Amino acid sequence: MIDLNSLVGLDIRFDENKCSLSFNEGVTEREPAVRTIEQMKEVLADDSVSGPQELYYMYRNIHAIKDNAIIKQNKLRFDITIIKPDKLGSELMKTAGHYHPKSYPELYEVVYGEALCLQQRYNKNDFRKIEEVIVVKAKQGQKIVCLPYFGHILINPGDKPLITSNWVSSEFSSEYELYKESKGAAYYAFSKNKNIEWIRNDFFTQAPDINFVVPNDEIKEFGLKTGVPMYSLIKDLKKIDFLNNPDKYRYDNVFKK
Repeated sequence: MIDLNSLVGLDIRFDENKCSLSFNEGVTEREPAVRTIEQMKEVLADDSVSGPQELYYMYRNIHAIKDNAIIKQNKLRFDITIIKPDKLGSELMKTAGHYHPKSYPELYEVVYGEALCLQQRYNKNDFRKIEEVIVVKAKQGQKIVCLPYFGHILINPGDKPLITSNWVSSEFSSEYELYKESKGAAYYAFSKNKNIEWIRNDFFTQAPDINFVVPNDEIKEFGLKTGVPMYSLIKDLKKIDFLNNPDKYRYDNVFKK
């Protein structure tokens, strides 16, 4: 069992063999929503892939029980996701991908492992035209801001489970349909000779080259710093007001080349 307390800021343990979490006293205990291969066929590069059966696990609305009221008051939710290190044929393990209604953003932290976050913004008049593609490469302790108006997927490029936590507004539900309709994101990430090969998804009539970035190690206006668990923002949730009021803020310093 791996103690995640110092990494998440909550008294939680991770069983790497079972790919599951256990919650100590004082933390909400949840069962995960499990994403299976059958549920993912529509977004895979190769829809004939038949395994592994379970791909990732989503623990939603996790928090210290004593913090329940303040989280509701600020219209937020804190989740934890575990993504297995297996392959989907030769494609790297990934999440299904989703957009948010209006301009709601999202905030991720890499708790364990390493992550790639592919973000894309489509043309408002034609979702088959992608205007911008960003891939954020993040390591343990780093924060990923999923930008307003962008959809996103998470990819596990490593040989161990990827665990992420996220803060998100509780005022909407994620929208998965466009990713299903387009058979995934603008690019697929394939494992090739221990490297990653990015192949355009030919569903899209327009997809620019990928802009590769890494997170800034400190984003002062949002109270974010590499190595400091973002659950600690429970002491000042106004720091992440941008999750509910995104158009009031700027995002030009959340990444660097």
